[in-house]
Amino acid sequence: MPLSGEATTTRSRGQYSTSKLLFFLILAFGLMYLDYKGQYLNKVRSYISVTTYPIHVVMNAPKNIFLKLTESMGQREKIILDNQKLKTENITLGSQIQKIYSLEKENKRLRELLDSKPKTEDIFVLAEIVTENPDPFKHRIIINKGSKEDVHTNQTVADSKGIIGHVIRDQIFGSEVLLITDPEHAIPIEVARTGLRSIALGMGSYEEIKLSYLAVNTDIQKGDILLTSGLGGQYPVGYPVAIIDKVSAQEGESFLEVRAKPFANLTNINEVWVIQRAVDGAIEFE
Repeated sequence: MPLSGEATTTRSRGQYSTSKLLFFLILAFGLMYLDYKGQYLNKVRSYISVTTYPIHVVMNAPKNIFLKLTESMGQREKIILDNQKLKTENITLGSQIQKIYSLEKENKRLRELLDSKPKTEDIFVLAEIVTENPDPFKHRIIINKGSKEDVHTNQTVADSKGIIGHVIRDQIFGSEVLLITDPEHAIPIEVARTGLRSIALGMGSYEEIKLSYLAVNTDIQKGDILLTSGLGGQYPVGYPVAIIDKVSAQEGESFLEVRAKPFANLTNINEVWVIQRAVDGAIEFE
C-alpha cells in the first residue's frame, strides 16, 4: 500500500508539472502574439527597465569610474604640458619685442643705439623662481639655474615685460638675483623720448624706483619710457626698465622728485630669462 501511494503521488506531481509547463508556454506565446500585434508590452518593458537600470549602473560603475579617472589624468597632463608650452612661448615672444620701445626715439638716436648693439644675438636661458627672500628690506630671489647652465654673476635677468635685476651670486644648480627695487640696487637708464641718461635707484618698494638729482628744468614727464643705457657694462642696451609714473617739484628744491613703475610685476614672478650677452661672436661672462 505505501508503494502504491507513493507512485500515485509521483504521478500527480508529474501531471501537475506538465500542466504548469503547458500553461506557461501558452501564456508566453499569447503574450508574444499580443506584443507582436499591438505592442502592448512596451509600457511594461519601460517600467521593468526603470527597476533594472540602477542594477546596470552599479554593475558598470567600476568600469566607468576607471575610464573617467584615466581620461581625467590624461587631460590634466595635457593641460599642464599646454600651460607650460604657452608660458614659454609667452616669455619668448615678450622678450623678443622688449626693444620695441626704442622705436620711440629720434632717428639719429635710434641709429646710434643700433650701431652699439652686439653683432650677434644674446642667448636667453629660461629659469624658474625657487624662492624669495623673506626679508622685506631685501628684494632678492633664487632661480633654478646656475653655473651648470653657464649662468654667472652679473648676468642680466628679465621677464617678458622688462628687466628685473641681475645675478649677484651663482652656484652650481641655482643663482641669487638682486631685483631693481632693492635699496642697494642702481641701474643706468635713459629716457627713450629724449635720450636723457640717469641712474634709477631701488627704494625698497616693489611698485616703484626713483631717479635722483634731476634738475627742475629737466625734460622728463609722466609716461616716459626708461630703457637700459648700457653704461658701465652691467646691463645690455635698450631693454625696458620702467615707465615714469610721477614727476613733481617741491618749492625751493633744486631737483625733481621722479618715480617710475617697473614694467615687470616683481611681486608675481614665475619664469625669467637670464641674458647671456653675446660679444664678437662669443658669450660674455662678467
